[in-house]
Amino acid sequence: MNPSVNVTLYDNAAQVRWILHLACAVTFMVVMTLLANRLRRPIMRTLAFVWALQTIVAINLFSYFYWRELHVDYASVRFLGVLSLHVAHFVMAPLLRHTRQLVWRSDVVAAPARSELWRWAALGLLTTVCDQSAKALFPGAEATLTFVVSRLVSAFPYLYALRPGRIASQDQYNPGGDSGFTRLAFQFALGACVTALAIDLVVRVAPWPADTAALLTAVMVAVNLSALVLFGTLLLFVALEHERAVDARQSEELYAAKLRESHSRRLESLGGLAGGVAHDFNNILTVVVGATDVAREVAHEPALLRAELDAIGEAGRQGMTLTRQLLDFARQKPAFVERFDPAAVLQRMRPICERVLTPTRRFELQVAAVPAVTMDASQFEQVVLNLLVNARDAIADTGEVVVTVSTEMVARADGSASALSAGAYLRLEVRDTGCGIPPAVLPRIFDPFVTTKEARGGTGLGLATVQRIARENGGDVSVESTVGVGTTIVVWLAAAPGMA
Repeated sequence: MNPSVNVTLYDNAAQVRWILHLACAVTFMVVMTLLANRLRRPIMRTLAFVWALQTIVAINLFSYFYWRELHVDYASVRFLGVLSLHVAHFVMAPLLRHTRQLVWRSDVVAAPARSELWRWAALGLLTTVCDQSAKALFPGAEATLTFVVSRLVSAFPYLYALRPGRIASQDQYNPGGDSGFTRLAFQFALGACVTALAIDLVVRVAPWPADTAALLTAVMVAVNLSALVLFGTLLLFVALEHERAVDARQSEELYAAKLRESHSRRLESLGGLAGGVAHDFNNILTVVVGATDVAREVAHEPALLRAELDAIGEAGRQGMTLTRQLLDFARQKPAFVERFDPAAVLQRMRPICERVLTPTRRFELQVAAVPAVTMDASQFEQVVLNLLVNARDAIADTGEVVVTVSTEMVARADGSASALSAGAYLRLEVRDTGCGIPPAVLPRIFDPFVTTKEARGGTGLGLATVQRIARENGGDVSVESTVGVGTTIVVWLAAAPGMA
């Protein structure tokens, strides 16, 4: 040790230094702990742990200056004091290294495992044993060993965090990390602590004149305190800047995810459209194929043959209308809206309806005086055909399907028509004596791709299409079903203006 240094002056300066060190460490520990609990970022939790270790170091050295006799007279107290200093600094090393990884490589680096921290703590125990053994072997150099070893151990975590390695080589490949200024601030904070400890070591060990040593002692205390405050302030800045960078990156990722979701929904809509078109075309082709088979059987009877050819022609017309709708959708053209008589359309569709149901399923059409509606007539036909196909599939062998159209006046929102506003409506009811809909499926029956006919190739788009068309035209749909008894589906469509 340098004998020219005024030990009393140095000790008094050290007391002031460690009192302020304790105050700074506790303050930064509380701040980082509050941020860790609020923001829940790995960097906040890591730095809160770092400042907890700094607090342990400060408490240890603070107790040494005020209860030195305990450390001098009792070997066990002295050993525990040195052990706490070494363990705290060695455990701090991987935590500061982890902080650097977070700053360099963003918020995706796993924190040191407990087993790793225990290994670093064991290294602290080993250095403590070696330090105490060396002092016992060389009692004349005890003071020098104490000072040199303590400063080297204190500087180790900062040097370890500054150590270049794989992280630095990956800087240019890390667009998600923090800004270069944040990295520079972190490096500067670590370097300031190392510099302060180096000055402290040089002032205490080098052979300075007495007056110079006294002046350097004051400078050393000021440098150490400045380095400590700078270290804490810059670490706080690094943590907050890291938080800002992570939030910015997460906002960008959220925006990108929303774009992907929007794209996915557009694709899903197109897929639903394609499925709906395939579903409707399948219904039309069912009529064409069925009528063709019957036409072959009755080719020798012109009257019956003509009826089948009319059914084929009507199905072809519906196919052309469906194709037009698809082209209008692709060109983003509005639907063709016209005022028509639903009863007349149903009478024209009767041959198709009978072909869809086949002779084993009796078809009955009950038409009362009904109001005209204003909508795309092909959509009305699409609704009827979808409901008849569902009724046909619900009837295993023989059964009955009754289609009823009537007028319904809704005065207020109640009953089954609760979604309807007051006014006049066309009421289309399709009742079958089929297998019914299970209660577990009934609440989701209007969801796309929900079907009870998976084994028979059902797509689950028929009722979803019916509901969409009804609501687009000011109406709604309701379903009542009992398993083993049958199903009744009611569609309301708003009457043309002036019919109320």
